[in-house]
Amino acid sequence: MSASTIPAPLPRTLPALPAVALAVLGGVLVGRSDRYQRSARAAATVGGLALIGAAARAPLLESLRRTGTERRSAHLNISLVVAQPVEVVFAFVRDFENFPCIIGALRQVRDYGDGRSHWCASTPSGGTLEWDTVTTKYVPNRVIAWQSVAHAPVRMTGLVRFVPQDSHTCLRLELDYQVRVGGLADALIALTTPTRGAELERDIRRLSTYLHTVRSTPTQASLRS
Repeated sequence: MSASTIPAPLPRTLPALPAVALAVLGGVLVGRSDRYQRSARAAATVGGLALIGAAARAPLLESLRRTGTERRSAHLNISLVVAQPVEVVFAFVRDFENFPCIIGALRQVRDYGDGRSHWCASTPSGGTLEWDTVTTKYVPNRVIAWQSVAHAPVRMTGLVRFVPQDSHTCLRLELDYQVRVGGLADALIALTTPTRGAELERDIRRLSTYLHTVRSTPTQASLRS
């Protein structure tokens, strides 16, 4: 066989754009396999892993993991008016165990009552992410601030100011939320869903409606005195 007829070797990796598409699709299949019927779960998992394996070598997958993990971070600086007196809004916010009532990704917050709290959130693939925080500033009806402890898997700082406006409250929130560790499946799903900041802002702006609903019921179960 002459040199001119020798076939060219197959590429070791796919071109960048098809590889990214396959990796993202594979991550979605793996991360959401539990949503399928039992008979389809194994096929979704195997198919997703196969797509990820076919997508690229380690460098591209690591780049996708970093990019997806960054999308799970949030940097918020927002103001909103809550149609409740400052005492009511402060009573809700000061107890971090109330936060999962309005923030969808939070599974649970355990407030130890001494300035320390333990947070548990859902990851895009349905896993859990847990970290601890400490309260750094507390002035009743005026300001609350907190931050994650050193070496936590989530770096978080929060500051909420409460400004009374007649029978309403202007709430000013600064929040920095950064995921420091993350798996490939979570990262790939994050690439196909809204950013964490957009989800958090949407949830937080539900506070006024949520408090109005709670105060309209006899039990007021989520408002701790």
